[in-house]
Amino acid sequence: MNALGHDTPEGTEPLDADAAELARYGYAQQLRRSMGAFSSFAIAFSLISITTGIFANFTFGFRQVGPAVLWSWSIVAAGQFLVALVLADLSTRIPLSGYGYQWSTRLVNPHYGYFVGWLLLMQFMAGFPGVCHALSAALCSWTLDAQAAAEWTPWVAFAIVSLTALLHLFGIRLVSLVNDAGVIAEIGASIALTGVLLALYVWHGEHDLSFLLDRTSPMNSASAGISAFALSMLMGAWCLTGFEAAADLAEETHRPKHVVPRVMLTAEVSSAVCGFLLLAGLILAIDDPTNTGQHENLVIAVLVDKLGSAWMPLVMLVVLVSIFACGVASMAAATRIVFSLARDNMLPFAETLKGVHRRWQTPAGAIFLVWLVSTAALLGFRRLEIINSISATAGFLGYAGIVWASFRARGPASGFSLGVFQTPVRVAALLWVISVVAALTIPQRRPNARRDFASAGQEHSRRMRDWCRDLFSSRP
Repeated sequence: MNALGHDTPEGTEPLDADAAELARYGYAQQLRRSMGAFSSFAIAFSLISITTGIFANFTFGFRQVGPAVLWSWSIVAAGQFLVALVLADLSTRIPLSGYGYQWSTRLVNPHYGYFVGWLLLMQFMAGFPGVCHALSAALCSWTLDAQAAAEWTPWVAFAIVSLTALLHLFGIRLVSLVNDAGVIAEIGASIALTGVLLALYVWHGEHDLSFLLDRTSPMNSASAGISAFALSMLMGAWCLTGFEAAADLAEETHRPKHVVPRVMLTAEVSSAVCGFLLLAGLILAIDDPTNTGQHENLVIAVLVDKLGSAWMPLVMLVVLVSIFACGVASMAAATRIVFSLARDNMLPFAETLKGVHRRWQTPAGAIFLVWLVSTAALLGFRRLEIINSISATAGFLGYAGIVWASFRARGPASGFSLGVFQTPVRVAALLWVISVVAALTIPQRRPNARRDFASAGQEHSRRMRDWCRDLFSSRP
């Protein structure tokens, strides 16, 4: 019997410290524990995917507050770091797959944990097909005309979902190798691109650094108010999430109580810093902010203007790799939540969904379910952005549920711990995630508003699709 009173899967006696730690919670070691520190970091970093997030959403943020979008990104980074601190503390205490579900269940009760687990599952089950659809749109736009691309995009997305599922079925080691390569490419490209943009600014920049403090909206040439600044923060809120995926794969990571909290914090901080520098380079490269309204994707316009169209194929390659790595990490997170819920008989057809492939030691039942649901979403819904808009809201509601449960965790954890700062950090993190949920769900009422908070999620998903098409239509 496990800690929740359910039958424990059959398995061998634990042979090492990690398996012995898992046995303390009533579970046998079923999944292959082969991930090291870098692979764990790569899962978290690729799911954040600053390249994808900034390319897709920079135009939206810049139109709200102009260059000051750099500081709304910084506020989001600080708020998300608070959440990462809370989750890192919990990952040290309870190193189990299904992270938020397991934490909430053991700190509060199984009913509460089930609710939090479903929110987290909705986040990744809605987000994964959206990522695959964005990658498909990019590929089809590059190789086909507009009409053919529209017809083939769902089917290419289906192929991407199937390929990702096969990678996961053949083992976490293969997934780690693919994802590690994607992260190395993304980090290298982000550093190179940021360095080039900042070097061009130093060489012959049009603005001084005070330009970064300008909060004039290029859409109406007026100084942006609080509501516009709040809207611009959604750019960072859509991007700086996903670091918790490292905790979701705790049962496949060596020494998870030591590795997972550190890689989550490292992934969040490195993404925030790299994103800040990339945004600064992009903003300083904009010669005339008042003309930005004519560009559907401002990042592409800046790069073509400063680097020339000859470099765009390389940019395209990095974008494709980044999106694919994000999709691989997203499926990893979704399948482990399904597996964790099913293992405790919290889902229908639990016996099937908690099945583990004997040879590859992967959650085959959970992989099949995520593949099936994603395929149905891609081939059965023409307005995929409606589904994708659920992802961000469900994710921040899940954060809120986890942070609320964290108040039940008493005393210092062994390893990483918030210590005497537990209560203030948890309070600040809870206030932060509640404010983001409000921004994502409560309509902003103001005269002649171009957008409101309620429609921002769907707008985000539409841009994720359209910016890929714009990028690949800019080939020389």
